Amino acid sequence: MLLACLLSLSAADLHVKGLGLFDNHAAEQKIKLLLGGQSSATVNANALEDAALVLVSELNREGYLEPVLTVKATLADSRVVEHTLNAQLEPPLPRPLEATSVMLHVAKGRRFTLREITFTGLLAMTEKDARTFFVGEVTLLPLAAERIYSPGRLQGSADNLEEALRRLGYAEAEVTADQPQVDRASGDVRVKINVQQGPQWVVTALHYEIADGSAPPDNVASERGGQLWTALWRQDTATAIRRWYYARGHPDVQIKLHADTTPAADGIRPVTALAQVVPGPEVRVGEVRFTGNTHTHDATLRRLVRSQPGTPLNPIRFNDSQARISQLGVFRSVDLRYDPADATTRDAVFDLVEGRRQEVNLLAGYGSYDQLRGGVEWRHYNLFGRAHTDSLKLVQSMKGSEGDYTYTVPALFGTLTDGSARLFGWRREEFSFVNEEYGANVSLLWPLRRLGLAITTGYTFKHLRTANNELGTRATDQNQADVASIDLGIVRDRRDNPLRPRKGYKLSLQAELANRALGGEVVYQQLVFGASYHTPWGTGRWVHAGYSQGVVTTFGSDDSNLPVSVRFYPGGDGSIRGYRKGQAAPRDAAGLLVGAKSYAQFNLEFEQALTSTWSVVVFGDALGTAANLKDYPFSEKLFSAGLGFRYQTIIGPVRLEYGHNLNPRPLDPSGTVLFSIGFPF
Repeated sequence: MLLACLLSLSAADLHVKGLGLFDNHAAEQKIKLLLGGQSSATVNANALEDAALVLVSELNREGYLEPVLTVKATLADSRVVEHTLNAQLEPPLPRPLEATSVMLHVAKGRRFTLREITFTGLLAMTEKDARTFFVGEVTLLPLAAERIYSPGRLQGSADNLEEALRRLGYAEAEVTADQPQVDRASGDVRVKINVQQGPQWVVTALHYEIADGSAPPDNVASERGGQLWTALWRQDTATAIRRWYYARGHPDVQIKLHADTTPAADGIRPVTALAQVVPGPEVRVGEVRFTGNTHTHDATLRRLVRSQPGTPLNPIRFNDSQARISQLGVFRSVDLRYDPADATTRDAVFDLVEGRRQEVNLLAGYGSYDQLRGGVEWRHYNLFGRAHTDSLKLVQSMKGSEGDYTYTVPALFGTLTDGSARLFGWRREEFSFVNEEYGANVSLLWPLRRLGLAITTGYTFKHLRTANNELGTRATDQNQADVASIDLGIVRDRRDNPLRPRKGYKLSLQAELANRALGGEVVYQQLVFGASYHTPWGTGRWVHAGYSQGVVTTFGSDDSNLPVSVRFYPGGDGSIRGYRKGQAAPRDAAGLLVGAKSYAQFNLEFEQALTSTWSVVVFGDALGTAANLKDYPFSEKLFSAGLGFRYQTIIGPVRLEYGHNLNPRPLDPSGTVLFSIGFPF
């Protein structure tokens, strides 16, 4: 009935006011999405009340429980009439009513917020942790928008807390809310949450009931005793049993888990779990077929499928093949089905929907050193029907120009290894010289998922050129050279979020080994190690620590032909933040900057959330550098401390930071203001 009434609004002139410029437009669009494709010259009272219901429901979810709507309607005879509706849509609009245009003016009224939440019977977690289910994380500046009250939100929060307790093993937990105390004048709401936890359920044994009398799975029961009876335990146990049967060609296995409990003692209720298993028939693989791959060769897809005709049908292997086909990046959807669904020999059919063939992306950014940065990226997908991709990227900033063309071959030879070839060139104004690089690279990406590692190996040939050299070593610097190197990268990333890490760690090692035997003119070895660690400290606070160390050696040669750009030039938003990029490099006796042969850098941050999107950061940075390897790891130490603000976005934090130098050298700045996007380490 609601949709039928809203359909008649599709041709009417409908506007919303009172919510703000953007919210007005959003409300209009939301209503129009419900209107359908029919057209009508007028709108009746039923449709108007249904549109008002949509607005009131949205406002209630945002804590506005007493909105008032004024309906201003222009009738077919050009008369203009007004009617006022309260939150219950009363009094109803007069009938009959036919309008050619309508203005819905919204007075939102007071927003109701949770001012006080108390708990009774809660023992499994602290009240502070439980309160986050109702008002989110505790921040330094609690905003009304983060403490919204509505009956629906309150019930949802109570349900979430109840589910959290059940995940802790309290299978009988119940969470209810008393009737809230609502102050209509101020909008403050006080509520008491009643928690009945009950005993904690612990699995003492797992028994089987196999329908065909066959032997039960190996080791599953012995590995799961002494654990909490939770939805996660039941899911993991059923999955382990299912995988055992899948590997033996029983794709239709059915599993039900039941709990046989005994009286609780000392807050623990022992559970004997019973797994009822119906193995189903043994099934073998027939053909492997693909549909919908108009531009993609079957051979490209078939090499990603490990199961062969005649072997036991293992759905896990086919699901893995489905995931690998999806990761090619050329299909909008990849569905898997078995045909016929109930036979003892079944074909595996992949139903594919091919995606875009090319796309163009505009690039933009800003940094304290590069300033404005913009460009374009042009990507092609599924080249030659083999799922290959290529991309052309052109970027221009206030400090340099960059061009990059990359051709990628995914899943080389049916493995998880990706290969790529790259042509690149760029020119960049560094702090004390202009750096140019042009060259080519071929590389392989080896994901070692069991170890949690991503390994990259490659070969690079590039021409390096330095201009406008103002370094203290310019008299002896090699201003141009051809470099050929073997490259190695190892990354282990265990952060919870790469854009906004709150806990976890990341380790990385990058090595560039240049040698004349590879086709170049110089010999050097550059190694860079990096590590970061993130952990919560209370609620709404985090500690971030980062460490990196780099060294350049010239084993097998000497320093006379070492290119300028291979040395290290610390400073900037990802380094020691009292300096701009390159300013923290060592200085010679005359005060001119020189490149470092080694460095060690440590960053420590304390972050306090102000709101859900804003935070303040206090940081300290330490840097040690050495211009000569005999002083490894460093001979000079610099320190800075500072304050920053961050605004969280979908592409990472927007950062405004000031770093004050604690021991500046004679020509160093006393401090630096930096603006950037992205986490510093």
